[in-house]
Amino acid sequence: MELERKSFTGIDLKADKPGEFVAKIAQLNVIDKDQDVTLPGSFPQGKSILISAYQHESWMGALPVGKGIVKEVGNDVMVEGEFNLKTETGREHYETIKFAPELQEWSYGFRVTKRGEETEWNGQPVGRIIKGVDIFEASPVLRGAGVNTGTLAIKQDKGQTLEAQADAALAAVSDLVTRAKSLADLRRKEGRDISDPNRERLAGLLKSLGDLGCEIEALLDKPEPVDNAAAQKLFGEFIRIESQIVGVN
Repeated sequence: MELERKSFTGIDLKADKPGEFVAKIAQLNVIDKDQDVTLPGSFPQGKSILISAYQHESWMGALPVGKGIVKEVGNDVMVEGEFNLKTETGREHYETIKFAPELQEWSYGFRVTKRGEETEWNGQPVGRIIKGVDIFEASPVLRGAGVNTGTLAIKQDKGQTLEAQADAALAAVSDLVTRAKSLADLRRKEGRDISDPNRERLAGLLKSLGDLGCEIEALLDKPEPVDNAAAQKLFGEFIRIESQIVGVN
């Protein structure tokens, strides 16, 4: 089977530890720029992979610059990783991406292990319906084939308190819900409903919020001390936002 690559925009440099990041490397249930649709469950959950040097240069002999773990979260495929700051190239990659994370795209190398026979997706012609992939590495790139990907979190110089990070997360999700409700109201006035792709995005968000809510509940049940005020505030806001999203759908 031929090795392939797809690319996406979205990375976040985490506040927990310098060098750590979360990157969105794929979006499921959408037609990408290669006219492929990758279905949920296609990626090996929890697989450890290397982070290649820029533009997949590790395939040409350059040393890898980090490592990461692949996870599917709703309709998003994430890599939670860490740049190797003990190496010069690892530090250079980290600083380059930290400089403009909102502009950074990502790509991953893979082989298709299972594909469907369908030639259409929601009435549109597609090249492939991908049902299984074996992923080998992920790499920061300038431009790629994916949809809605990039750096979602990356450690900044001063970091953030849990309370500040919780407030920022709440603001981002609240703004998205407000925008979705405004769009839904506008479409209803025009005699239309919210589009299927946006419904899928909101459904994926709702599922992710549900999964995170369960993790927060488990965190609050643990005996070790945590910042309960920030965690409870985040969980309470999740319940409110969940009800709003259900209303939009």
